[in-house]
Amino acid sequence: MKKVYNKLYLIGAGGYGKQLFIMLKSNDIIKSVIFVDDKFKLNIKKFLKLKNKNNFSICVGTPAVREKIFNFLKSKKLYYSTLILPNSNLYTDKIGKGSIIEHYVLLSNNVAIGIGCIILTGSIVGHNSKLGNFCNIGTNVSISGDVKIGKKVVIGSQSFISNNIKICDNVIIAPGSIVLKNITKPGVYNGNILIKP
Repeated sequence: MKKVYNKLYLIGAGGYGKQLFIMLKSNDIIKSVIFVDDKFKLNIKKFLKLKNKNNFSICVGTPAVREKIFNFLKSKKLYYSTLILPNSNLYTDKIGKGSIIEHYVLLSNNVAIGIGCIILTGSIVGHNSKLGNFCNIGTNVSISGDVKIGKKVVIGSQSFISNNIKICDNVIIAPGSIVLKNITKPGVYNGNILIKP
């Protein structure tokens, strides 16, 4: 049974915030949404002064910025909602606070998702895999079993991560990449580098 919010605050009114708003609204998950953004009348300082602000989500696409906002709100003893959109198959209950799981995502058994992760439509995370905090998983990404992914990792759409791979913190993997070996140094990687033995 899907959760329906009477009022939901979305922190961040950029591209991903607007995309998420459309998804939530078109699936009748929210009755009303209020954006919190420094460009709007309701900025973060005014948001903190509100009395009833229990239902909110940080929908900022950049992992480091999302982490900074999370830590700031945590210091104010505020913890944000985990959003799980309909039509996903979740065979785990280890989903970190504030994560956003979009449509048609498959999380296999014994998967652990960190705090504040965003997993976009159609992605698969195989058994016993672990994602660190504030990761972004693009659309139609396939992550095989027993994969360990560090914090603030961005995996581009339609990428494939092979079994038993380890990816360190602060890595960006370009869309359409095939990861067949461990990534031990932070940086930006594309398919041509990753498929070499």
